[in-house]
Amino acid sequence: MENESKQWRFKARKDLISKSDISIRGMLNKLWGFIDATDPRPTIHLSHGDPSAYPSFRTTPIAEDAIIDAVRSAKFNGYAPTNGVLPARRAIAEYLSSNLPYNLSPDDVNLTSGCLQAIEVIISVLSQPGTNILFPRPGFPAYEASAAFSHLEFRHFDLLPERGWEIDLDAVESLADDNTAAIVVNNPGNPCGYVYTYQHLQKIAETARRLGIMVIADEVYESIVFGTNPFVPMGTFGSIVPVITLGAISKKWMVPGWRLGWLVITDPNGVLKETKIVESIHGCLNINTDPATFIQAAIPKIIENTKEDFFKNIIDILRQASSICYEGLKGIDCLTCPHKPEGSMFVMVKLNLSLLEDISDDIDFCCKLIQEENVVILPGITVGLKNWLRITFAIEPSSLEDSLVRFFLSSEILKKGRREEEMENGLHQWRFKARKDLTSDSDITVRGMLNKLHGTIDANDPRPTAYLGHGDPSAFPCFRTTPVTEDAIVGAVRSAKFNGYAPTVGVLPARQAIAEYLSSNLPYKLSPDDVNLTIGCAQAIEVILSVLSQPDANVLLPRPGFPLYEARSAFSHLEFRHFDLLPERGWEVDLDAVEALADDNTAAMVIINPGNPCGNVYSYQHLQKIAETARRLGIMVIADEVYERIVFGTNPFVPMGTFGSIAPVITLGSISKRWVVPGWRLGWLVITDPNGILKETKIVDSIHGCLNISSDPATFVQGAIPKIIEDTKEDFFKNVIEILRQAADICYEKLKDIDCLTCPQKPEGSMFAMVKLNLSFLDDISDDMDFCYKLVKEEKVVILPGISVGMKNWLRVTFAVEPSSLDDALGRVENERSSKLECRRPRSVSNFCWFEIEWRMSFAFFYNHSMISNPDLVLYACVSKGTTVLAKVSSGNKELKTLALECLQKTPSLHANQFQITTASAM
Repeated sequence: MENESKQWRFKARKDLISKSDISIRGMLNKLWGFIDATDPRPTIHLSHGDPSAYPSFRTTPIAEDAIIDAVRSAKFNGYAPTNGVLPARRAIAEYLSSNLPYNLSPDDVNLTSGCLQAIEVIISVLSQPGTNILFPRPGFPAYEASAAFSHLEFRHFDLLPERGWEIDLDAVESLADDNTAAIVVNNPGNPCGYVYTYQHLQKIAETARRLGIMVIADEVYESIVFGTNPFVPMGTFGSIVPVITLGAISKKWMVPGWRLGWLVITDPNGVLKETKIVESIHGCLNINTDPATFIQAAIPKIIENTKEDFFKNIIDILRQASSICYEGLKGIDCLTCPHKPEGSMFVMVKLNLSLLEDISDDIDFCCKLIQEENVVILPGITVGLKNWLRITFAIEPSSLEDSLVRFFLSSEILKKGRREEEMENGLHQWRFKARKDLTSDSDITVRGMLNKLHGTIDANDPRPTAYLGHGDPSAFPCFRTTPVTEDAIVGAVRSAKFNGYAPTVGVLPARQAIAEYLSSNLPYKLSPDDVNLTIGCAQAIEVILSVLSQPDANVLLPRPGFPLYEARSAFSHLEFRHFDLLPERGWEVDLDAVEALADDNTAAMVIINPGNPCGNVYSYQHLQKIAETARRLGIMVIADEVYERIVFGTNPFVPMGTFGSIAPVITLGSISKRWVVPGWRLGWLVITDPNGILKETKIVDSIHGCLNISSDPATFVQGAIPKIIEDTKEDFFKNVIEILRQAADICYEKLKDIDCLTCPQKPEGSMFAMVKLNLSFLDDISDDMDFCYKLVKEEKVVILPGISVGMKNWLRVTFAVEPSSLDDALGRVENERSSKLECRRPRSVSNFCWFEIEWRMSFAFFYNHSMISNPDLVLYACVSKGTTVLAKVSSGNKELKTLALECLQKTPSLHANQFQITTASAM
């Protein structure tokens, strides 16, 4: 095909590449490239805080058992609430409260995908225009990377090595101004290994109060102390200054790859709630992904049942290792360690370049150390101190001793020929402000809207709530995932090989398995290097939109569509424009509108196939036209295929990547829908671009840069992927498809009988149908949101208002529920329609009289027992305020009237709702 575009219009965010280079992950990726594969000695990693690969640091069996129990229960395969499952939040609140002078509530706890996501969230919340934040130097570089990503100014205060790495509080006061929002305190210290005293922490709190700023307390290494100072949580001083506490199970339980962290409001005075910071945190979490639900569910058992002996053993090993490290470093005269570590897993060491030959700086030293001795150490520039080194001592003591010997030998080789000698409360107001857009933008996400609707459920109504609002059928027994997936998770957990951090793009066997799985439907083969693993498809969306968020760039999004695209675009300050999907043409893309909307700054268009929210499945021909249009416009296609292969109509599923040779395609997907495990949070972002355009334009580099500063899916879930993909039988998928086909039929046929609703297209894929709401048929209903609120209140049925997916006065109905539950739910929708239906009298109003009867009844009981079978009888029954029934009975036939009243009197007093029984002959 002739290429009519002058050039591809999309551009990569170069800052994502450069900023990620100095992240720990980015730097280590570079250093590992210097490893000599021919060196028979094992590589020794003294570079990062992940000791989980060493047998002496294996987590407790209690933690493994808790995960396995949660997986086997099959109760936690679905999505979790925005801030995490309640039992986990309660357990963490109680755990942290044991060290505080006040009690935390579960509502103070927000679960995150590791501590890294907790950092991303609080930085995002504070990133107002003009705002700045204070970071320690040296410090953990994820703070700088996250702040730069969010365009938040940051300023550095020094930690003082001569005073045990205490904070220079005079510098803090001089750096702060009216736009300063927060100070970050990392204790126990990464990268310095210090543990702050009670007195120093109190001074920090008093300084922050004078300045009117909050404290962000990074306590991921809490309780990992082995010196003279005990660990004191910063939240102890929450009554002086509001504190946001960040933490995780990663370090104390030695499972950094499990990716379960928290962001906790340690603020007994409620300042953060009053200033809307808490609300903004919830808004940010609404548009982010979350930790695997079954890991959340395991938290209570992990916390409650882990024996103190496990922690004591870990501390003893670290104490021994820190002593070996400190004493060993004394013998290397080009290094100076100003302070023996007392906590965490690290020590900072000064590099004396004057004693070394042909070494330019700390990066140069670390590169040569790898090449010559196969020892990996982190250059100090990565944590903010040039010509220093950060050394991790959390390894097997024997390996640590070996590494120090190699370290000494290398320093001797590199050494020069001869040594050369050497307010109480004076603030007017708290200065931090919440990002209001995070609250407003998240309100129209599926999560945000469903959270609002759930808040109106009548807890006194004994009927089960019918959820037709989201695509998570995992709670229904007929949609339980295959035992193969559970067994794969159990095997990965029991192996203890996947407790640590994974590579930036994901573990190789998982990427290999996904590449082969997706290639089976493509005209070319994917490589594992084309696959990037993400925390569900939601993070894949976040990454690609972040990569494209250049100044003035725009992307084209479908309407109706998945609202996370709008929310994440707004979050990244990326302009979005909507093209319509055409219901009269099976929800096809309006390609003329696409061409009219695009300009020189358009980077991409998003295609969701199979369709969410419309249930459409695009034909080969239509997808080809989309690709050809994208090529003419010089834009990429972002293909959201999270419902791939979930089709049950006339069109087969065709991946957009089939047309990757026409236009470059980014394919987003996950195991969540096809394997019915949305709560496991394993997705992918795949480069389906056989011409290599995305690599040539640095989009691939920018994706990797973004992943370098982001959290990642639980490593053991990644480790389970090959078995999940290879061992799942086709019968499992066929069964799920058959249930969905049956449910789609029930849904479509039932909707036909509700005259205020119109479904223009029978769903052929995914789990949804879009339904038009005819307000002219309804009394006292203003719009789709009003209808959905009243439906929840009166019928306990949750349906998503169309405004959430871009279509006002439409509804998105999920049919992926048990068929019997679906039938009941749609019956309740019909009841609601009946109660709101305009009073349109039957032909002969004079032939009817009204009887008011105090009565409660069950429609199912009444109808199924055929109490009234005479076709000439028309009975309208509706409950007014739960008790009063108005019955219309044919007044022209006393026998029928008597029969009707007898039936009503004989029916047991069961709970009922609005319903209508009619017969064709009577109407």
